Amino acid sequence: MSETNNNDANPKKEFVKATRSQKKGSKEILRLGQKVYDYRKDLLSEEDAQNLQSANDGLKKALSEKPLSGTQLEEKAKEVDVQLQKSGDLYYHKKSWFENVEMLLVAAIVVIGIRSFFVQPFIIPTNSMYPSFSGMQPHVYEDKESTPGFVGRFVDKLFLGASHFSLEAESSGNLYLKLQGQMSFRFDDAKFPEGRFFIFPATVREYVFEVGGKDHVLRVPAEFDLDELIAKRFAGVESLQDLPLIVTQDQGFPSNRLKLSDKHFNKGDLLLGFDILLGDALFVDRFSYNFVHPKSGDPAVFRTGSIDEFNRKIGTGVVSQIGEDKYYIKRLVGEPGDVLQMKVPESIFTNGTDVRKGVPGVVYRNGIPLNGKTAFDRNRKRVEDLASDPNAVPDDAFPGYRAEGILTNQATIKVPKANENPTGKKAFFAMGDNSTDSLDGRAWGFVPENEIIGRAFLVYYPFTKRWGFAD
Repeated sequence: MSETNNNDANPKKEFVKATRSQKKGSKEILRLGQKVYDYRKDLLSEEDAQNLQSANDGLKKALSEKPLSGTQLEEKAKEVDVQLQKSGDLYYHKKSWFENVEMLLVAAIVVIGIRSFFVQPFIIPTNSMYPSFSGMQPHVYEDKESTPGFVGRFVDKLFLGASHFSLEAESSGNLYLKLQGQMSFRFDDAKFPEGRFFIFPATVREYVFEVGGKDHVLRVPAEFDLDELIAKRFAGVESLQDLPLIVTQDQGFPSNRLKLSDKHFNKGDLLLGFDILLGDALFVDRFSYNFVHPKSGDPAVFRTGSIDEFNRKIGTGVVSQIGEDKYYIKRLVGEPGDVLQMKVPESIFTNGTDVRKGVPGVVYRNGIPLNGKTAFDRNRKRVEDLASDPNAVPDDAFPGYRAEGILTNQATIKVPKANENPTGKKAFFAMGDNSTDSLDGRAWGFVPENEIIGRAFLVYYPFTKRWGFAD
């Protein structure tokens, strides 16, 4: 009788240490196996669910052993794979696109949730809050040699959000601006590549210049007012209204033009070259106002959709209306129950102060001049300086508040409380820091509390001196 060799009858498997890829693959298939079991166990038969969970447990145990056996991991992972083939449905073998879609949906929900309840990005289009916040600002180039090249434009675009515009003479002659009806421009629709983000249609302002009888068209964003730039660049005046109007006949119809310059331009000359710097992009804190009420001095962002109707119902007596549903940013100067009054220093009327952009005055809140914020203090100081010296050089760009609309000289208004108006809503009064260039509560009245979105708290782009926390 031959002797039995136990080692030959029960050969031991050679131990092979698990590789890094085997560990990673096993963990991934275990994750999917557990996910399928958690999501679909109610839909599976009792046997299928039990088999899947048993396979998961086997692989989990194999992963917990030290040292890890590559052979055992592959066997246990194969068992889970077999069960997933049978019970995985959309979660297995289609996991790549399925999980990508799932990830995108989750990301979208998170972004919408953050935007709706915590912070919302907002780009300031106008300069009604300058210099606290800047809207679109121009940077003018004197001649063709000073305009930046491709690299310079790229750097300006990256750090300042600057877009370059230029207009060259295609003929020789004097420079005129052709009026569009009673306006200096007309609105037009811009598509690719001028549209927003190069894709979405956008509204632009279209200006038509004339040199030597040839039209030259320049299109800029609808929010950007090119009029003041044109007036200062070519004639050194504040407004196009200061330029001579020339009426000619164009194909039998009267054509109105403004003569911009006596200079004779030659073909190829740079008529106008400038950058439009992006308005400040900031984050709006939508969270805090769920716990605290808006306060005087807050730079608040609000929607305008119901403001006209609100002021009509409470009988504010305003003449102007906003007429659209947009986001505005202004500084709150009055809370419910506050009494506001505008006082113009007597010397302003007699000392020769330039009042073409409104009569400078000091705003009082409950009998005390507005204070506690840089914008309040600097605007008040500017008015005091003008009262003592009409030619006083400003320390900064705050122009001083202007007596206009429902807040004219000596006018007193009370910000309505919720129980003092038929709407039952609290109201706030808002003004722009740049009072000479702000369509605000002086024109259209009060802001209902339910329209206030939040408080501007951080300028995150572009990288200028205003970058950082908002005041």
